[in-house]
Amino acid sequence: MANFVQQHERMARIIGGAKVPATTSYPYQAGIVATLTTGWTSICGGALVSNTRVLTAAHCWWDGVSQAKSFTIVLGSLTIFSGGTRIATSDVVVHPSWNLNDYTHDVAVVRMSRVEYNNNIQAIPLPTAADVNNNFAGVTATVTGYGKTSDAQTSFPTTTSLHHIDLKVITNAVCQKSFPINIHGSHLCTDGSGRVGTCEGDSGGPLTAVVNNKRTLIGIVSFGLADSCQSGTPSVYTRVTAFLTWINAQL
Repeated sequence: MANFVQQHERMARIIGGAKVPATTSYPYQAGIVATLTTGWTSICGGALVSNTRVLTAAHCWWDGVSQAKSFTIVLGSLTIFSGGTRIATSDVVVHPSWNLNDYTHDVAVVRMSRVEYNNNIQAIPLPTAADVNNNFAGVTATVTGYGKTSDAQTSFPTTTSLHHIDLKVITNAVCQKSFPINIHGSHLCTDGSGRVGTCEGDSGGPLTAVVNNKRTLIGIVSFGLADSCQSGTPSVYTRVTAFLTWINAQL
């Protein structure tokens, strides 16, 4: 999850959640280990949307300060730094309108070599055109990620594990009350009451909900407020329905 006050913090972990018990729980979850041009390593999340494509946040590739030069896509693993199927790629398509100033169009598609589906690796369905006008307010959605689990955690252990939590989607109007920057129609927010939500290392990860009796990708972890993930303020996502045409053109 990016922080619009400190946008160089590219690694955005689930706050208030629990460890995921099995890889089969969220087979669409992708981990992204990014190698930066500086030689440093960063982590993000992503959602497997086809045998050769992972959807993530644009700021995982370029956040205005740090530039990635390659990604290692991690599939079918509860730990991001070990296990699972690991695929190296530098083929990343960032949305051409990605805007660092207001964090709009924060979406990118990662192209990788083909992976075969199994019990631990499955694509997540995208919304359909019929869902475009659904703002999902009031829906209980699930977010997953390998990021920090508290503000007190200042570094990422090599065993960084996948966590999950259910959150309530709120209207953008309610969300706007917590932010000094504009919350756009292409954003989607979840309630942070109880000091829950996303944090550093969760960026680009999937927010999913049951839509028409099918678990569906509705959001991509994008940013939060200031320095605290435990402030009780909303978490903000890229609204997938706002970018269906562009996403489908990359598949």
